[in-house]
Amino acid sequence: MQMDEDGEHIVQVDEFGDPIIHQDEVNLYQVPVRRNHEAELFEAGSVSCIHRCKSEDAKKLCIYDAPHKLKHGGEYDIGGTYTENESDLWFYYSTSICPGYNYLLNLFVCHRKVGSFSIGVSNSNELTNTERPNEISGWSFLPRSLIWYHFRSAQPNEIYYIKTFCFSEKDLKTMDRNNLFIPINLVINSTPSLNNDVLMSIKLQHDLSGLLTKKEKTDFVLISASGKKFPTHKIILVAHSPIIRNLIKDSEQDSLFIDIQDSDMELLLQFMYTGTLQDIAKQDCLNLLNIAGKFQLQNLFLLAQYAIGEQINIESAVNIALMAQKYKLDELKSRVFSFIKKNPKVMQTESWKNLNDVELTKQLIEYIYSDRD
Repeated sequence: MQMDEDGEHIVQVDEFGDPIIHQDEVNLYQVPVRRNHEAELFEAGSVSCIHRCKSEDAKKLCIYDAPHKLKHGGEYDIGGTYTENESDLWFYYSTSICPGYNYLLNLFVCHRKVGSFSIGVSNSNELTNTERPNEISGWSFLPRSLIWYHFRSAQPNEIYYIKTFCFSEKDLKTMDRNNLFIPINLVINSTPSLNNDVLMSIKLQHDLSGLLTKKEKTDFVLISASGKKFPTHKIILVAHSPIIRNLIKDSEQDSLFIDIQDSDMELLLQFMYTGTLQDIAKQDCLNLLNIAGKFQLQNLFLLAQYAIGEQINIESAVNIALMAQKYKLDELKSRVFSFIKKNPKVMQTESWKNLNDVELTKQLIEYIYSDRD
């Protein structure tokens, strides 16, 4: 007999230290897992219904009885992460069966707070399995190579779809009664800041800077407002901008005129090829937001709003608030509202005198006279 992990109940344990569960308490599809050194190693950084895991330590999502749940469509909880005893994220998934005996696992996350966060998750369905005796559940792993997704929440408990994994009948036979591990990494940012981890994760997601500098095997040309030609790769353009993708789709030409300055074209291409911008904190981030909006570049919105928070001053505050309102950047809007409240000289600027956005003005006045800092 011994206390359970919460120290609240007396439980019976077997020779391996596992709780003894009577048959009438057992889920018929649950397979006992022997606790040993290897199992304890797996628990480190695990997000599951039986592990408490800090967001900064999270390394993998644990899905128990994976083959059974893939064959029986439904919604299932995985578990959550926390920071300083406050919940950050809660993961869950749904399963469904497609024609041809393809089994889908759709991964979702609920963000418990207001703010931004980034999730790196395995970018492959290829399984690696550990061998176990028949009476003991094993483990199936997806690769550690990650693809990154970035989200921002204007209110608590917003839910986001992350990714779908597809498994074949053969995969399910390979997994047998195994539990499934999906590698992840998390970056939690409750306030706008230029976070190097986020910048690097976006950069690594699609760093093709060699193609940009060498201009090898280009097959498409962008033409700026000045008439300057920029050799590019069509696949890069259509992959990152839905606006450019539609323009290319509707044209039979191998070139496209875009009405922007040369310097903006260089920034646009640098971002699409590398996933980031050099010295982004020194860029005109209002201009970057315009570029992001013009070409619907979601990750550029993320990068720009991190950097723009460092550029708020008396003269720029109103214009930044207008951009935050236009592109629904709620974190940035809260930050600039706080700045204006603490710096009433903003209301003496020409930008304030010329402000004619009634809704933004109303929100700002309400914020100034509220109890928020």
